[in-house]
Amino acid sequence: MVEHDPLSTPERVGAYLEKRGATLVPFVVVEDIRDPAVTATFPDDPHDLVVLMGSPWSVYEDRVQGWLGPELEFIRSRLAAGVPMLGICFGAQAMSAALGGKVSHATRPEYGWTGVGSATEQIAEGPWFQFHHDEFTVPEGAVELARNESGVQSFRTGRGLAVQFHPEMSGQLLASWCREEGGAQELIAAGHDPDGLIEESRYWEVESQPALERMLDWFLDEVAGADQTNSGEG
Repeated sequence: MVEHDPLSTPERVGAYLEKRGATLVPFVVVEDIRDPAVTATFPDDPHDLVVLMGSPWSVYEDRVQGWLGPELEFIRSRLAAGVPMLGICFGAQAMSAALGGKVSHATRPEYGWTGVGSATEQIAEGPWFQFHHDEFTVPEGAVELARNESGVQSFRTGRGLAVQFHPEMSGQLLASWCREEGGAQELIAAGHDPDGLIEESRYWEVESQPALERMLDWFLDEVAGADQTNSGEG
């Protein structure tokens, strides 16, 4: 479980993975969210599954390059070895970058609960929670699974699944983001009321649970167990 900072925790995603029998082993990349300019050595222990969580930073920022390079190599090596991988928001962008895709500032940043256009019934059209100002392309050889007006929302590559949205979101998690310096200000600048969005999230964390479970069941049972010779199919 790659947690890029102390606030980017798996919450509902982690809870459901544990319900399905997973044992979560967190690896926190940046211990102090105020100082992301650090280096990191990613674990080389064998894992049955890798989950890449979100981050308040962008893959193209100079201050994260001390650990981003090792992370991109970690992603490439694990995917090449056939290790199942789920990337969420920054984690999805990192998967795209690791495989030759492009990550850039979004022309339409997204905040709050929004819908997506999905090419598979296993990824519901939402609403899903969004909190991002970047967009990414689908890397060569991957299959796009969802998008909306802001750009790509999901792709699959082998045993890897990337989603731009935050399926882990809860009211409690969003409240922790808003308490951190910059979180609430970013929402206000985008025209959102942080307190109202926290309350909305308390509602949708319950209503969206079946969609979360359906997507994770599909990821665990089909994507993670896919035959690598036929792994590009969505």
